[in-house]
Amino acid sequence: MSAHGATRYSSGGAGSSGSSAVSGVAGAAQGRGAREDVGVGDIWRRARETLRAKLGEARFENWLAKLELVAEVDGEVLIAAVGELERDRVRSNFGHLIQQAWNDADPRGRLVAIEARERIAQDVLALAGSIAAEEDPAGEAELASDETQEVVGSEADQTLENFLVGDSNNIAFGLARRLALGASVAAHVVTIVGPHGVGKTHLLRGIEAALSSSRGRGAVLYMSSEDFTIAFVEGVRKKDTSELRAKVRKAKVVLLDDFQFICSKPGTLVEFFSNLRAVVAGGGVVVLACDQSPASLETLDDRMRDEIQGGVIAHMDLPERNLRREIVRAKAEAVRSADGAFVFEDEWVDMLADRLPASGRALYGAVRNVYVGTVLAGQPVTRASVEKAIQLQLGGFTTRPPKIDTIKDVTAKAYGVTKQDLESSCRRRQFAQPRQYAMYMCRMLTTCSYPQIGRMFGERDHTTVLFAYRKISKLAAGNTALSAELSELEQRILADPRNTR
Repeated sequence: MSAHGATRYSSGGAGSSGSSAVSGVAGAAQGRGAREDVGVGDIWRRARETLRAKLGEARFENWLAKLELVAEVDGEVLIAAVGELERDRVRSNFGHLIQQAWNDADPRGRLVAIEARERIAQDVLALAGSIAAEEDPAGEAELASDETQEVVGSEADQTLENFLVGDSNNIAFGLARRLALGASVAAHVVTIVGPHGVGKTHLLRGIEAALSSSRGRGAVLYMSSEDFTIAFVEGVRKKDTSELRAKVRKAKVVLLDDFQFICSKPGTLVEFFSNLRAVVAGGGVVVLACDQSPASLETLDDRMRDEIQGGVIAHMDLPERNLRREIVRAKAEAVRSADGAFVFEDEWVDMLADRLPASGRALYGAVRNVYVGTVLAGQPVTRASVEKAIQLQLGGFTTRPPKIDTIKDVTAKAYGVTKQDLESSCRRRQFAQPRQYAMYMCRMLTTCSYPQIGRMFGERDHTTVLFAYRKISKLAAGNTALSAELSELEQRILADPRNTR
């Protein structure tokens, strides 16, 4: 038997693999008195902690948390996975990491074998409890104490109560809150669209937590696209996808994360829409989280696209400055609650919020980098340490003044127009106003002259640029809302990766 082999553990007669396994365990049990003082249960717990630290809480909980130490069989350690799908996934993606973690903790360097629980004989499974009983209770108590310690900077439970709301995400949050309450949203298909790290998964998990609490876990189903794809492929391999269909269709609310990944797999996409239609036909709701607008997903056929666009689509954007400040403050407080030595003053909060118009995830990363570079290194938090964390998020490079093309690109995206619109001769307000903002920013952030800027905006005369600069300067001086809007635009331009050397 090997860690990656196909050995089967099934109950049977004297000549079955089950009997062989039992005899192997018995032999191992007889020799336990002569082996090292460290029991396999202790080794397994140490290996789990190593894996948890290496993989992170989310991946560990998704794939490794339910693995169970069964017994030592013929000199190898048998680990049970919940089912064959989980076994195959763990073997292929994590088998080498599990073996390495075990080797680091096991003086004897035994091999680890991973098998589906249903393939292991019942008499072998019964031995799982005996190993746990043999371990030192004091050691278990010490481990339990360690497991309850808060990990510095760990992610909090993702609920709607701890989701931070601002202008960039308030519509999506409103939809999520209504769904969590079981209220109607006037559609059976809801799509939340936004870039990485803005909180789409947080919203889906928040809906799941609320509905599981109020209506029971069977009422709601959260799946990542990866989970759905793996389950579908496993069903195809068995020539029976009924288990996946039953799982999806019994839920009244289905939450699918990273929908764009399924779109690259035609067979999986067809299967998903078959389930979507069944859920909708039964009066349920399907919520999709996606990095791209449905209109830009080329693999969707016309019917699929109509089914999504006929529902509700809510866009999330990168957080605005005020929301960034709240995110940074909350994340800094989360780190401080685990390590009181970390003091992050309002000056640093403002500095990160102003210099990094980035996702909430990236902002959290910046706070963590400050913590690691100061408290863990025995140093105080200074402006230089915060600046270093900002540069790490920007790729570790120093910045340079933005180019006019960069300013035009960022401004066009911010106001829902194209760079060609800014360069055109059209004087409609929807194009003229962003054009004047872009000209103003070019004058503020570059060393280019008025004639140089004018040439970059459709060969316009320098007087046009001068007029735009004076007009916007005057308006911003007497309008705090516009001033804040321009400050936000400026920070987006300065944070563009094209400005790095």
